[in-house]
Amino acid sequence: MRRRLPKLARWFAGIYLVYGLLVFFGSLGGEGHRWWPIMLYPVIWPLSALYEALSSVCLDWLIPDAKSAASWIWTFNDYVAGTFYIVVGTIWVWCLGRVFSIVVTRIFPFRDDKVLA
Repeated sequence: MRRRLPKLARWFAGIYLVYGLLVFFGSLGGEGHRWWPIMLYPVIWPLSALYEALSSVCLDWLIPDAKSAASWIWTFNDYVAGTFYIVVGTIWVWCLGRVFSIVVTRIFPFRDDKVLA
């Protein structure tokens, strides 16, 4: 099936991937690094809300006293969150671009195709 905007999903995913990498790695080493999820959270909202809820429950279960936890645990959690937001976010944005391309093709079909009602 031919689609309008066939490369849209790749473009959306590529732009999000570059943006996600820039936000995550661009803020490393600075005081502002703790705020990086705010820049990516709304873009992949349903998945990010699910991840944050599951992450919170797991960390509360694994680390009952957060003040006595080793610093490597928080660094590891940050890297896991970064991997999730960048990799899963890129796949999510690709899927949204693909769905949008299919919807546009259904709404505005090619003239030589038969319209399915």
